[in-house]
Amino acid sequence: MPVTYELVHVSRSGRERVHSYTSEEPLQPGSLVHYEGRHWLAETVDGTRVTLKPARYRLKLRHPDGREELGALRRYRPDAPRVGHTFSTVEDGAPVSWQVADERLAQDDQGEPYLELTAERDYSEQEESPTLPEHELEHAFARGDDASAAAATLARADEEGLYVELVALEPGEAPDWAEAEAYIDALELEEIDDDLLQRCGVDPNRDPRESWLGTVKERLGSDLVQFRADLEGDRDEIEEWEFQDGRVFAALGRYADEANPESGHGWMTRLYDASALGAAGFSRVRKAELQV
Repeated sequence: MPVTYELVHVSRSGRERVHSYTSEEPLQPGSLVHYEGRHWLAETVDGTRVTLKPARYRLKLRHPDGREELGALRRYRPDAPRVGHTFSTVEDGAPVSWQVADERLAQDDQGEPYLELTAERDYSEQEESPTLPEHELEHAFARGDDASAAAATLARADEEGLYVELVALEPGEAPDWAEAEAYIDALELEEIDDDLLQRCGVDPNRDPRESWLGTVKERLGSDLVQFRADLEGDRDEIEEWEFQDGRVFAALGRYADEANPESGHGWMTRLYDASALGAAGFSRVRKAELQV
């Protein structure tokens, strides 16, 4: 039977917001709620009052010898892994396969909640004709297998409770900036969810609806210009790491940075969520195919 809850969360401006929400399944701490165009994590449930925090997750690898290894905190998106999800990492230059076996609500060092996904080896790479699943490169970077700068960046993110955004270009591929510009120019309002609208500077309660699309396109166009300039310049906001002849780009930030027009984390998350980075040829690292 559907249950109606009172959802409570704090907006980017620091104001508490309360909404009514009907769920087909009972909510509990750790439940994921999709509302206003983004995913939220139920931190506490007191009767029908649910406190929400922006949904984040991180993968924990549980090795056969009992050793455990934490990955980076990532913003939860529809393509994020859940129980049963398979993926591969790289160890000693070769792929090894894993499957998510468990998920639970956890807290980072700052006491903020996230969904911890524990994965165990499933050894599918040892099959006679293996089909390797998508891979998670942050574990290789975090171990320092490929670049000490990457390891240091991910360690800082872990210590400070920062989100990590990673996108990649395939070996030999260059960004198609013109295609990204054309994609942004062709966007229609129906393609933009409520959360992205607000991160692009729209106030749906005050701004006239006819101005929304222009505001979004202006912000995304500015994001693209700044993102490109940073990649082609000193990389003050976006880091670049090499991996197996391809290139990986990283940006760190907090929830509030997703709406910040001067933040590299904001540029990357807005452009990715609008699909403009995909139009330029970038993909989330988790989706890239492993080159062996």
